[in-house]
Amino acid sequence: MTKTYATPDYPEFAHAPATLNKYIEASGIFTIMLKTGAIVHFSPGNADDFRKWLVEHCIPDIRTQRHNLQD
Repeated sequence: MTKTYATPDYPEFAHAPATLNKYIEASGIFTIMLKTGAIVHFSPGNADDFRKWLVEHCIPDIRTQRHNLQD
């Protein structure tokens, strides 16, 4: 059963969604770029729930984010 988060906080994660820029995940470890440019790593107890929390708060996954590159 997956959860829906009514509050912006995710248990054991010290950053609010408004401070997050984008993320990438490998083997259940999330590497997250903050809006300040800092990088944080987080290994949640349930990767699926944390990924859902990121999606609910519109935090883009670097792998699926579109890049508009100009020559």
